[in-house]
Amino acid sequence: VKVHLDSAQVQMAGHLKGMKLWSLNPQTGLWEEEGDFQHDQSRRTKREERTFLVGNMEIRERRLFNLDVPESRRCYIKVRTYRSERYLPSEQVAGVVVSVINLEPAAGYSSNPRAWGRFDSGVTSSNGVCVPAFCDAQNPDAYSAYVMASLGG
Repeated sequence: VKVHLDSAQVQMAGHLKGMKLWSLNPQTGLWEEEGDFQHDQSRRTKREERTFLVGNMEIRERRLFNLDVPESRRCYIKVRTYRSERYLPSEQVAGVVVSVINLEPAAGYSSNPRAWGRFDSGVTSSNGVCVPAFCDAQNPDAYSAYVMASLGG
């Protein structure tokens, strides 16, 4: 299947070059890269000349598809909750709501994308929970966040 995206619809600078096609793997719950976009200028019948990003993908099964730019500043905070300060696996608590509030980055680092929001949360299972947050691979001190946990209210 050939996918056409009007380049005028891409609002963020720099995203035209990095845009990719993705599909959601129903078994793993992870987005898998399907392919890249190429620039294509075309004149459609009785319409103005426009620039499109064109990508090809093979549809093998029923999946959700997405057009997006990979982001390297997204990390996950793994949180486990325990009944005591001994941190024994047998004392892990499930059902705890874990909330992360991302703060603005340190001076000199690009601000957080507004589309992501500042707040995210998850509920612990027997293996804890992974909550999305901002990060920087070169400087771990660039971003910080408040992490809060609440049980039963």
